[in-house]
Amino acid sequence: MLEALHQFLDLKTLIWLFPIIFIFHDLEEIITIESSMAARDNYPKTNFVERTLKMRENLGSTAAQLAVSASWILLFISFTTVMTAHISPNGGGFLLFTAILNLFVLQAFMHIVQTIMFRAYTPGILTSLFLLIPYCLVTYSFLVDYGHLDWHLIFTSLPISLIMILVFLVGNLLGRYFIR
Repeated sequence: MLEALHQFLDLKTLIWLFPIIFIFHDLEEIITIESSMAARDNYPKTNFVERTLKMRENLGSTAAQLAVSASWILLFISFTTVMTAHISPNGGGFLLFTAILNLFVLQAFMHIVQTIMFRAYTPGILTSLFLLIPYCLVTYSFLVDYGHLDWHLIFTSLPISLIMILVFLVGNLLGRYFIR
């Protein structure tokens, strides 16, 4: 089924779509975060929900704070996109791209779990289901088809993904610092 997409897309196009998909996803989160936090009394009173809400507050729960964080992350995604697009014709440079792509999958999974646990809409769920997951599946498929992704790269990218979580969390701290 994904072979049919090869006539419409190529790997370079998918690489350049990387920051665009992120922007659409984060726009949904930015637009809906404050109304989601305002509805906190409607969520079930479970440990998971309470911890998640507390973590959201600690990491920045206003649209402005989230926008600062998204800008920080977008810088790294854009840098990765440019570097991957320029290095990829030589057959390399997919480690950081794959590491951040792994985080897209983790992010989508987290939105799905939160939606189930909150029993309500959570910011980012719609673009996770209709943009992030399809984009990641197609991109992983293309990387495999073009011979740029194997198990070695996946396992090598996982520790880099963990490091990138910490780098991206700096964006949340910046949002809290600049927007009070």
